[in-house]
Amino acid sequence: MSTLAIVEDDEVFGAELAEFLGRYGYEVSWMRTLSAFEALAEDAQPDILVLDQFTGGRDAIPALQAMRARFHGGIIILTGNVSLVDRIVALEAGADDFVLKSAGPRELLARLRSVERRTIAPSRGERPIGIGQQPGHWVIDGAQQFVQAPDGTMLQLTATELCALMYMDNRASQIISRDELSLAILGRRFSPFDRSVDNMLSRIRRVIAPHLGGKHVLRSVRGQGYVFTGIPKRTGNENTAPHLARIDAEASVA
Repeated sequence: MSTLAIVEDDEVFGAELAEFLGRYGYEVSWMRTLSAFEALAEDAQPDILVLDQFTGGRDAIPALQAMRARFHGGIIILTGNVSLVDRIVALEAGADDFVLKSAGPRELLARLRSVERRTIAPSRGERPIGIGQQPGHWVIDGAQQFVQAPDGTMLQLTATELCALMYMDNRASQIISRDELSLAILGRRFSPFDRSVDNMLSRIRRVIAPHLGGKHVLRSVRGQGYVFTGIPKRTGNENTAPHLARIDAEASVA
């Protein structure tokens, strides 16, 4: 049974949401403040956090980056706010999804299950069904939204970071400008003072680097952008050509 924390200060909405998700097999803890969740997470971290963006007059998005350093489960921001900028900032800061309250409980449940598939198994060291059929290969799965290293380790990337990795893999060995990446992944033009693309790629590099045996597959090209050279196949043969095993499927939230 997956454990779920809900931070929501609306008494009626919070109680209804906790009761609804409890009916679908989640062990739910409902609290009214972000501080209460932070205290809970110090002792026992839930698998997933559903966090109201505005709780007690506090915007949770600025706290996401610091929270992500301490909390390793899935994070879904739940909000009535339709701002595209807030959605992008939240995903960049470490949220796994951003769901409007107007979407209704059924869509939230579907999005919750999607986050559950790509975050809970990696955090427990488990492999989703069907994984590991090609030992020694990297696997990027767009449907279940995970990245698996050759040794079977499931890597922790946010949804935005996974999209960036898949985009660069499709353009392997080509120079990709920051403006192209910003438009394709973040939905906005790049500006000289915007470090979002650089920070996102730095985190991807940090996550995959320990599994590359010292190889550098993502590098910057001064004044032009980035080049992703591909993830090398691991078979114990040092002369093996770079290779990436992919499962080609469209992403789904069902």
